[in-house]
Amino acid sequence: MGELMRWEHTRMVRRMMDGAWEQDLQNRVAREVGRERADAWGIAKTTCMPLVSIARETAALYLTEPEVRVLDTPIYGPFAQAIQASGLWPRMPRFQAMTIALRECAWRVSVLPTGEIQYRPVYPDMLIMEGSPDQPDQPVEVKEMRYREDWGWCWDHICIEPDEPENPIYRVEQVSTGADISLEVLGGDFSGAAYPYRRNDGTPILPYVLYHAESLGDRIWNWRGNWETVQACLDLGVNYTFLGHVLRDASFPQRYTLDCGFVGAIPAGSDSFSQRVEVIADPAVIMRAESTQEGRQPLIGQFQAGADPAALEGVISSLANRIAIDAGLPPADIQRMGGTARSGYAIALSNEGKRAAARRYAPIFRRADEALISVTATLYNRATGLTLPEYGYQIVYRDLPLSPEELQARRANVIELMGAGLLSRVRAYQELNPGLTESAATNELARIDAERLRLTLP
Repeated sequence: MGELMRWEHTRMVRRMMDGAWEQDLQNRVAREVGRERADAWGIAKTTCMPLVSIARETAALYLTEPEVRVLDTPIYGPFAQAIQASGLWPRMPRFQAMTIALRECAWRVSVLPTGEIQYRPVYPDMLIMEGSPDQPDQPVEVKEMRYREDWGWCWDHICIEPDEPENPIYRVEQVSTGADISLEVLGGDFSGAAYPYRRNDGTPILPYVLYHAESLGDRIWNWRGNWETVQACLDLGVNYTFLGHVLRDASFPQRYTLDCGFVGAIPAGSDSFSQRVEVIADPAVIMRAESTQEGRQPLIGQFQAGADPAALEGVISSLANRIAIDAGLPPADIQRMGGTARSGYAIALSNEGKRAAARRYAPIFRRADEALISVTATLYNRATGLTLPEYGYQIVYRDLPLSPEELQARRANVIELMGAGLLSRVRAYQELNPGLTESAATNELARIDAERLRLTLP
């Protein structure tokens, strides 16, 4: 039951991120106000989804392509070119946004015999994972649901038991029957000694790398990590649907007559059952009214508008703003892309806010990114016969480029601290080149000093 709830919730969030949540909102409206009123409100309004804005705006870690290093040296050659050709880094901003919204996402890594690297995103609603007893947030068993022609829905079942690492499992199982169809789909039995995903020393690995939006360390899934935000976005959709109903049906005064008819009025519809009539109303026309009931005084009146759309929109927009703040966005970093400061549409972070979000997520995503490159190198070795390093990869993230004013202020601050003896050269170089490790900064300064010395010699 727990897995079913996780799948259903995650699928709904994925529909929100993909803009396909209209039916979810329509169901929510019906639950809130009943089917009859929901029909009167009309089509559910999916025009505002703060979750999408929050996830996309805070997914700033890969807006500038990171650098991959091994032993403090940037990778190069066919391996680096294959990663570049795979399109991994251009796809990472969306992948990070999905990870933030869904709380977890995974990559499935494949390397063809030609050396072509393929990265396929796998979403949590298609996965069952079991964690290691010592590292509960790191999977040792994966079952991915995939659709295969002629077989329907199948499980890709891969397992490396900590107690039996010498007997890894790789099977394809039919979901409906549970039958092992590895021979028909894979062409053979790839469990045990035939397991294909191994390091140079024979250690089996998983071809999946799981990313977390939050490092908890005690579980695989944290699918309720943004439950309040998701529910608030659904409630906000209900409110905007009501606002659309008010604008369309209740934002104008309603006129009425009692025992009164207008001379010259004609039926508005073409059928004989229409109850509507029309009369010409123009400044140059004198409208003649007459009593429809002899001896009774006719009455013409007007009801005021049923609701104030401007006041209602202001309240709803304040709720949208509250969602962003409750989701962890600092109010000082939120810049509004609208006519008023209360606008709940187009939540956007300032560049400094995006840099802060990138720094917040960097430690969490770095661990998974380095594991991803390590798995990629391992599978690249198996496919091509090379002996690339399979450990020790480092990811150096780059900040969004500073504006000239920001760059000048940062440089002046670093120089001032160095002049006062409060900052070392290595630390200063790191401040001016965010993302560099201490050893990499030391090597770069040594190279600069050697080059300066060489150029000053006669």
